[in-house]
Amino acid sequence: MISVVNEFLDDLRGGRMTESPIVRVEEGELQGKLVNSPSGKAFYSFQGIPYAKPPIGSLRFKAPQPPESWDGVREATSEGNSCAQIEPFFHKEYLGDENCLFLNVYTPSVDGEFLPVMVFIHGGGFRMGSSSTSLFGADYLVEKDVVIVTINYRCGPLGFLCLNTPDVPGNAGAKDIVQALRWVKENIKNFGGNSGNLTVFGKSCGSALVTLLTASPLTKNLINKAIIQSGTALNTWAIQRSPIENATALAKELGCESIAIDEIYEFLSTTPVKDIVEAYERMSPLVGTMDKKLNPFAPVVEKEFPGVEAFLTEPFVDVLTSGRVADIPVMIGSTAVEVALVHDTDDLQSYIPKDLNIERNSDEALAIAEEIKALYFKGDVSSDESLNDRAHLVSDCLYNINMHRYIKYLVNNSNKPIYFYKFDYNGELDWSNHFLKSLDLKRAGHVDEVGYLFKNDLEKEVEPQDVKMRERLLRLWTNFAKGGNPTPDENHYLPVTWLPVTEDKLCYLNIGNELSLATNPDQEKMEFWDKLYGKYYKIWDHPATNESIVPISERIEFSTAPVIVEETIITTSTVVNNVETTETQVLVNVQETVELNEEIKGLIVDDNEAVHQNNVVDVPTEEIAVPDNVLDSHTPDNLVQEEVEPTEVQVVEHSEDFGINIVEIQQKFETPQNGVEEIKFNGNSEKKPRPSNEIKMVPSNNVNPKDVIRANDPPEDDLPKNIGVNKFVNFFESLGGKK
Repeated sequence: MISVVNEFLDDLRGGRMTESPIVRVEEGELQGKLVNSPSGKAFYSFQGIPYAKPPIGSLRFKAPQPPESWDGVREATSEGNSCAQIEPFFHKEYLGDENCLFLNVYTPSVDGEFLPVMVFIHGGGFRMGSSSTSLFGADYLVEKDVVIVTINYRCGPLGFLCLNTPDVPGNAGAKDIVQALRWVKENIKNFGGNSGNLTVFGKSCGSALVTLLTASPLTKNLINKAIIQSGTALNTWAIQRSPIENATALAKELGCESIAIDEIYEFLSTTPVKDIVEAYERMSPLVGTMDKKLNPFAPVVEKEFPGVEAFLTEPFVDVLTSGRVADIPVMIGSTAVEVALVHDTDDLQSYIPKDLNIERNSDEALAIAEEIKALYFKGDVSSDESLNDRAHLVSDCLYNINMHRYIKYLVNNSNKPIYFYKFDYNGELDWSNHFLKSLDLKRAGHVDEVGYLFKNDLEKEVEPQDVKMRERLLRLWTNFAKGGNPTPDENHYLPVTWLPVTEDKLCYLNIGNELSLATNPDQEKMEFWDKLYGKYYKIWDHPATNESIVPISERIEFSTAPVIVEETIITTSTVVNNVETTETQVLVNVQETVELNEEIKGLIVDDNEAVHQNNVVDVPTEEIAVPDNVLDSHTPDNLVQEEVEPTEVQVVEHSEDFGINIVEIQQKFETPQNGVEEIKFNGNSEKKPRPSNEIKMVPSNNVNPKDVIRANDPPEDDLPKNIGVNKFVNFFESLGGKK
């Protein structure tokens, strides 16, 4: 119920707008202010509204909690803190605060007809950004009779640290947005907004978050439409691949040498927030190459825990391809040149997207590099003239390829319209004209259209053609938010009818100096990449699979046993002829396997053949008790098992990106026959012997299975059948790791 002071109500009835509007929300009363847009139209501004408890102290890294109530009238006339970050472009200084979960509401009226609501998610590579009016003034949008909400959410490690624990399962920043949407759903009617007509829109990583929001079980009934501007969660930069490694590296950068998760958590929980943000900047500077981790802290597929809300629990592509994203109208697009800052290398293999399972320097990689050269480059790859060609290549690899894939998946699984656009207008309001002046772009750069939607402090005198483009975009965006159709009727500004995408025609609106309809942009290039993705695509986005190779065709067609996967740090050693050889410790994916007919309550399993692609052995862990009769029926007669007390060993790991000191717990069981005297395996830091029916075996990525077991392997006919088997895998599966 709208609660407004009597004087304010009298003013409204008299047709006047009060200077100090007061509305009631669930937590108490808020006093906003009356402001005027550049064209002189008045609207109400409510800023710095807390939508959650401050995520400080014991709430650091955790999911947001509902806000606390207040007494009296709270002033909402100035912006709240931005979230802690390093400003990357100009001064490179620390700014913001850990207490930052605020949102802003801008509305034409708090009384009368309920208006459509548009909630904006800022970008910034999951590492920076805010809802500040210095970049995101809602003046022009509000003039189109919509209610605008802008929000802050935690970025970097504060928002996306994942320890795979109930306290820090990951995605705190994404859950901030969910909490903000819940707050909007509950309270926006008090600001004149219609909670049943809500559009979420975002740019860059904010756009990728929009796609994740539509796939999350936490946003059911919260979102009615989505606008996706330059980014989806299919992009390789949008999902965190190695959360434990990233967390350990951050702690090490800050001086913590431990790799124990509880110690890392305690250390990071008490480290000053400024130190964390500055360490993250040192660990992962903004400027880098396609081979470098530009944003190691990003959304992640969470491990599920009882009583803990999870934002995303399976690979985004699985949710998308199975049609379980919200079935809502979507507007999606990109700019002419998404990436203008490209790394200076002539090695075309480095441009092959990281979600393709193609080994570097393989015959396949070299052949694909030649195809890329022929498709994208008009002349010498190393010449200055090639920079434009290279920009288009990187734009495709980091944005456009997966945007096209996303659209195709949506069309195949949605009953609602999907509108696709290309923004190819170069004007004075382009953001790239301010942030990338030295490049002198002649076409629209990354998220340049945002400069036409929001008022910002970068604006100077605006040329008439830029005013016309601003009006066009404002109408397209707000028409879609109002009724799901960006061009409900043709007029001077919108002289065309924008047709949605269909299964057989990729229609799009080209937004250049004029508006025009076209089909199948960059068709030859997209068909080239579609072919590669159909053959080599792999899924990386489970916190336990991380670097595992999981071709989608194998997951769907060829896997024979469900598995769950956990990231751990392990090693193996062998003793043959009294000579012990120890492998280098590495982060690998330990897999737990169960038979298809096993009834495992409360356990989510997923098909996965990553084990065979990376020479990783399926491993039953203590979470799955192998039935007593398994060892009797599957163990070779010549194998003698002996339980041995675990002993601690200390080794040093050097991973690809970081060096980590590791203390591991070792367990062994002996095979005195067959010439192999002893095989040692490290477990998940266990401190007690395993029962004989729960034998644990852990492999190393560096060990060749054929070099470990050579003599008197059990007859193959006696072993469980498997896809891509080798005798080493079958040998250990026979011990209880059933397929």
